[in-house]
Amino acid sequence: MGLKAVFQTLGDMLFPPRCLFCEEPIYPGWEICDSCEKAVVVSSVIRRMKLGPTGDTVGCLTLYPYEGLVKESLLRFKFHGKREYAAYYGRILAEELQRSVPLNHPSFVTAVPLSIRRLRERGYNQSEQIARRTAECLKLPYEEVLLKIKENRVQHELSGEERQKNVRGVYRVHEGIELVGKAVLLVDDIVTTGATLCECARMLYKAGASQVFCAAIADVHRSESQNSG
Repeated sequence: MGLKAVFQTLGDMLFPPRCLFCEEPIYPGWEICDSCEKAVVVSSVIRRMKLGPTGDTVGCLTLYPYEGLVKESLLRFKFHGKREYAAYYGRILAEELQRSVPLNHPSFVTAVPLSIRRLRERGYNQSEQIARRTAECLKLPYEEVLLKIKENRVQHELSGEERQKNVRGVYRVHEGIELVGKAVLLVDDIVTTGATLCECARMLYKAGASQVFCAAIADVHRSESQNSG
């Protein structure tokens, strides 16, 4: 056993890994516990989201409703430094994309960007972390294509119409990026109204992308629909 493996074993003994959903201790090498593997089941849905008044839409695959253990896990991942969760979420997302979506040979994977200020505060972009692992599992390159150029209000504080206005002019494509004729897989962590993903997709199409397809881990819209009865 190498030195790295020895330290890993000691670390697992002193600080056993925990299930990324319920946080109960699990065996080394595991990511989720038996109970959560049975309770938290992927139920993917593809939404069609309107890009604007033209009637054009963009598809978005989501794995789960944004509720319960999934919601708690994503909040820890997003705000409490659990960046190791990205390995699991990225792999599951890649598997479901391969199973459910007839993607037309994406040229690369990219993510919804954070502002510079938000990135400094958090230390990482959770959507990028997922996107990079998804790209790795799909054997596609990851490209940093989009840039957030304005600090806007937090989306979850706004109504649907306000969200659409709030993201206008907030994103652009990096200078020097060639997108003409390329198919793009755009990844986010959580989708609500879809305003952010649609604005990012609109910028990608404006720069010449031939196809944009979106994917996210959880969908707030599904949770609200289910809870509303």
